[in-house]
Parts: sequence; structure tokens; C-alpha cells
Amino acid sequence: MYEYFMGIDISKDSFDIALLESEKVKLSIKLSMDKEGFDTLIKHLSSLNKDKLLISMEATGIYHMPLLCFLIENGFKCTVTNPLLISKFIASSTLRKTKNDKKDAYLIALFASKSYNSLRLADINTFNDIRVLVRERESLCCEINKLKTNIKVSLTQLFPELQKSTNIFTQGILNLLLEVPSARAVRKLKQKVLARILGRKITISAQEILTLANNSIAIINIPLEKVLTSQIRRLLIVQDEIEMLDKELEEFLQGNQDINNDIQNIESIPGIGKITSKSFVIEIADINRFDTHKQLSAFAGLDPALKQSGISLNSNGRISKRGNSSLRRLLYLMAIGVIRYCDKFRAYFKKKIDEGKKYKQAVIAVANKLLRTLFVLLKNKTKFDPNLA
Repeated sequence: MYEYFMGIDISKDSFDIALLESEKVKLSIKLSMDKEGFDTLIKHLSSLNKDKLLISMEATGIYHMPLLCFLIENGFKCTVTNPLLISKFIASSTLRKTKNDKKDAYLIALFASKSYNSLRLADINTFNDIRVLVRERESLCCEINKLKTNIKVSLTQLFPELQKSTNIFTQGILNLLLEVPSARAVRKLKQKVLARILGRKITISAQEILTLANNSIAIINIPLEKVLTSQIRRLLIVQDEIEMLDKELEEFLQGNQDINNDIQNIESIPGIGKITSKSFVIEIADINRFDTHKQLSAFAGLDPALKQSGISLNSNGRISKRGNSSLRRLLYLMAIGVIRYCDKFRAYFKKKIDEGKKYKQAVIAVANKLLRTLFVLLKNKTKFDPNLA
């Protein structure tokens, strides 16, 4: 049982603390977000029994991480709370709209004193969370999609016939465009030189490309050619970075048989590949954190947003979106995959469309059904059985 509760309100350059004993303020002070401030905090806490003290702070993106790590390394029990829960607690505690860091620190401490039984303690594994690798990969994939779109736009002006005739994102075509980024430039090459640049693994011949260039309706825009080659260079760099991140992820997962088994169980659903299954397992961290699939749905922000007043209950079919946005985007992509390749989920999608759902609403319905299925697979450590889906 805790006797002391400390709330910490954190900003970029400083943090406010409020230490409560029997809901009365024992200490209230502002400290700097640096080594001096951290050491001063430890001095203030040195007389307290660490087992009797619970320190609580809001999740503030990245700003709370150094202080959280410092406190855990010094043996203190800490918890990081969703700001939404704190906001709701504050709203229920007072009708006044006054807000300052000192008061927020006090309310965070008060929240911890009321809710400590339901709060999860942070540990040192928080700082070795490989989700940062998955999310960086996701960010790079978004960057690749933007670059590919921009490359298509540039090529539509410089050599539109080429992207109509072949996959322009093969290594051979990209190498070609780095050398000759337009129909104008291609026309200046001899067929043998063109064939050498393309290499062997190509679905279109040098002669065919020359024919396309000679009959092209492309514009002549040399500055745009420079832009296109810049876009391609950046695309190749980002693709290399993704390959490096994939290797890093593999190294982290090597030897962890439980995680690898979970990944294989998820992959047993047609339409879910290695990358998405791996990302899903990493994002949820531990399925045992969730007692029900509804908790997992809320964690992802796929739970329905309901409005209730008196006996009136309204659901407009929207999801709350108050959760892990990376996991939510991942589930949407996974839902599209299973709609394409899994009969059970494709039939469920069609059923929702027939009921009058719009495309995105039907996909989200599939995502929720998929989430329930994934929850069962991970809880039971079993593979997908379409007869039970």
C-alpha cells in the first residue's frame, strides 16, 4: 500500500512536482529539466520509503522519457498515464477552468492516489521498446509512397509511354531513368548502351523503349529531369534504409520463440504477411495486457464512439480513434489484405456492403472482426481455423 503519491507535470525545459500524503500537499516545487533538477528531486525524495511512494506523470510524447528513465534507474515506482484519463479526472474534479502546471501536478498525484490499483508500473523495458523501429519503418514507407507518386507525376510529363508499358520501379528502369530521365534523353542513346544500362532482369527490351521514346508525346523540360533524378535517388536511399531496419528487427526478434510463434499464428490468416504480422505483435507488446477483445479494440481506437444522454443512446457508426494510431492504421491495411485473400472475411465484407455500409465503414467492420480473431489466436496460441472464424 502506498502512503505517498507524487504527480509530475512535464514541459520541455522544466517539470512541476506535487507530493501528497493523505491527499495533503507535502511538497510542491518547479525544477529544471536537466541533471541539476533531477538531482534536486532525488534529494527531496531521499527521506521517503521508495516502496511506499508512487510517482505518476502524463505521457508527453518524448519529454517525459529522460526523467522517467532516471527515476526507474534509481529504484522508484513510476507510472505513465494517458493524458485523456487525466483530463477526464480533472473535468470531474472541478468546474473551474483554471489551469497551471502546479495545479496539474497536484491533480496528477490525486488521480494516482485514487486509481493506483488500475495503473501499470513502467519498467526499464519501456526504453528498449522496438516499436520505434516499426514506426520508423512505417514512416519511411509513407515517404516511399509519396516519392513514387511524385516520380509518376514527373514521368507523365517526361516519358508517359514508359510507365504505361512497364513497371517503372524495377531496378533496371530506375537505373535507366537516373541516366536518361526523359524520352528526349533516351532518343540520344544507342540500343546497345540502353540494353547495358537496363541489365538482364527486365520485362521490356531496349528496342521497345527506343520505339516508345521515338513516338513519345513527352514535353521537353530539363529542370524537371533534374527533379526526377533527385526523386529517384531519394527513393533508392529510403528503400535501403527500410532494408536495414528490417535486418535490425530480425536481430531483435531472433531467439524470442514466443513472439515468433505469435507471428506465425497471425500469418496463418490468408492475406496477412510477415511484415504486418510482425508489426502487429510488436505494437501490442503483450496480449496478456488485455483481458477482453474490447480492451484491445479500445487500445487501437477501433471501439465505437457512443453518445448517451438520459435514456437516449446514439451510435453514428464512427470509431473513437482514441488509441494507438499506428496499430489502427496497421489493422486497416490487414483488413484490406484479408478481404482480398480470405473467403471468410471477404464474405463478411460483402455482407456489410449489402447492409448499406460505405466502403470504409465495411473495412472497419472487417478490421474489428479481424481484431477479435487475432485476440483469440494470440490468447490460445493457435493458428487460424476458417471454420471457426
